[in-house]
Amino acid sequence: MNYLIAFFSLFLITSSTLFSQKEYEIGVEITAASASNLGGSVGGSLKFAIVEDEALAYGPSIRYQYLWSNNTLTGLNANASLFGGGGFLHYRFMEWFFVGSEIEVLKNPFPVIDPDKKWSLTAFFGGGLHRDFDWVKLNVGLLFDAADATRDPLTSNPSPLRTSYFIQRKNPNPGSGPNGAYLPIIYRIAFFFPIG
Repeated sequence: MNYLIAFFSLFLITSSTLFSQKEYEIGVEITAASASNLGGSVGGSLKFAIVEDEALAYGPSIRYQYLWSNNTLTGLNANASLFGGGGFLHYRFMEWFFVGSEIEVLKNPFPVIDPDKKWSLTAFFGGGLHRDFDWVKLNVGLLFDAADATRDPLTSNPSPLRTSYFIQRKNPNPGSGPNGAYLPIIYRIAFFFPIG
């Protein structure tokens, strides 16, 4: 974790001296906002964006998510927190689109296969819509977690964001095993507010 903090500190110091045409934004991403009588989750991410030439946006991010469960059948209740940090790089183009990557190291609050490795790497790549509304910039995108896609589910800890996956691949032979699995794809909605 110390290496990650040192890397982003060096990254910010170097980038501030190398480039001259910059703007700054604060990004707010709301994720996993769901609740019911059985439980739910709420959380999101804060991002500090350095924007060059109104196209390239990059910087550090921090994430926090609170999860809770109320099992009405057994009477057991549980809660957990997911947190961590990382960085992102987005390229905005044609006034309507963006492509990019977001890499984070997150503390996994779920039961894990290897208890000594509770920190998980996420490496999202994808894109979507980007629109500037003067006082706020909106990003709506689909991202694929390449780090979770390459993990062996029997020997390594899965991504703590796996509860946000929403596209399911069906088993073509339903009688031969599980019904299918979720692809490591999530959607993200973020609002970027210009500073200064």
